[in-house]
Amino acid sequence: MSLGKIHRIKALRLLAGISIFVVLIFSGCIAKSPPKMGELLELELPSSYQSKLDVYDSNADWIKQISKDSELERLVEEVLLNNWDFKKAAVNVKRAAANAKISASKKYPKFNGGLGGARNERSFLGFPFGGEQESSGEQPKVSKSLFSSYGMSLDMNWEIDLWGRMRAGQEAYIAEFEASAIDLKGFKASLAGQTAKIWFALLGAKEQEKLASRTLASFKETQRMLRDAFEAGNGTASQIRIAASDVEVAVALLEQRKSQVRAAARQLEILLGRYPGGIINASGDLPRMPPPPPPGIPSDLLNRRLDIIAAERRLAAADRRIKEAKLALFPQISLTGSGGTTSEKLRDLTDSAFGVWNIGGQAGQQFFRAGEVLANVKLRQIMKTEAYIDYQSEVLEALREVETCLDNEVILRNRWNALVRAEEHLIEAYERSADEYRQGIGTSTNLLITQRQMLNVSSQVLEMRRMRLENRINLHLTLGGNIQK
Repeated sequence: MSLGKIHRIKALRLLAGISIFVVLIFSGCIAKSPPKMGELLELELPSSYQSKLDVYDSNADWIKQISKDSELERLVEEVLLNNWDFKKAAVNVKRAAANAKISASKKYPKFNGGLGGARNERSFLGFPFGGEQESSGEQPKVSKSLFSSYGMSLDMNWEIDLWGRMRAGQEAYIAEFEASAIDLKGFKASLAGQTAKIWFALLGAKEQEKLASRTLASFKETQRMLRDAFEAGNGTASQIRIAASDVEVAVALLEQRKSQVRAAARQLEILLGRYPGGIINASGDLPRMPPPPPPGIPSDLLNRRLDIIAAERRLAAADRRIKEAKLALFPQISLTGSGGTTSEKLRDLTDSAFGVWNIGGQAGQQFFRAGEVLANVKLRQIMKTEAYIDYQSEVLEALREVETCLDNEVILRNRWNALVRAEEHLIEAYERSADEYRQGIGTSTNLLITQRQMLNVSSQVLEMRRMRLENRINLHLTLGGNIQK
């Protein structure tokens, strides 16, 4: 066996050993999602909310619970497909995934291939140093040498993550990716809720427009009654002027309601990614109130609210960044190697007889960086503190939102019931005052006052229906409800 073959066999054995070592190292250094850090919550949560309801199913399709309107479901699907802000949020998730992949690639060996050539010409005075020419006094002759070299190589550079520094960085990127993906889910639910609220606002504005149209017709009828009474000698000119004023106010109110319809339509069109022309045709009435969702217990929010889960993932990422910065104080170990061929002739590059290779290792320790590494550790600790504060604040804000929505649920229901009763009384009062005025036993003042109050309360009843639906959407969202898509 030739000496060259023996060297190649040894080189192959060495490379095989390195490969086995690489497999063993990588099998124990797989980056994973950091464990949950929710146990760091300092806030002492109560056993229940102020409401005494039972467990809440956050996986329910709350869009269907609130409204059986198929048009609303179609609009939600269109918003999630065409909304530009949602598309941007999806791009942010892809960016976070790419960062995680880039971080994962750092723990693997880097290979570079190359093919090159060079041709050099050198000049010499005399041969080898012009001795005879110098002794005889003759001018030394110039000799030239032409040299060609070609090479083909495969180079490797690998920093061994012996202490886990790169793994900690990758785990931080994984947690950040998880946070961005959770944010996207939360944004999806928020967009669905915003779509539903604007849709209900549009339906409510349409009903307010219908009420304003009926109001105008009612005021015109009252104006006619007062004019007939005046012409019959049973009224005064001031009463006619007041009735005419009410008609003009009703005209202005009708125009305002029409404007509100178009404004709500434009808001919805923006969400849909359409041109805001205010031409969406909404038909139907506001839906009836469904049964309220039971709120469960406050600690459930930690596992249901997407914004809290995302904040916890950012806290976990910040924790891994500290570990990454601390491990930068340890020595960095790297391996380098190359293999290939080199020859003076291009045709010999594929001939193994001209093969060359080398393998080397290096360990480096940073001794002086003017405090940069320690300052970086301190900075990462500060960033974790900020993430920790954000997490605590997120939980508190979520609890405030739930308690507010639960409180509003009771307040708005009581207001609704009171306004409905007031509307019933005023409708009856207006009808009686109109009959009494026609019979000559009632006054125009009583007629005008009851009419204004009745129409004003009817408008409040419509607005209260919309507000209750909007609060119901908020309640589902604050309790961690999502949409099944």
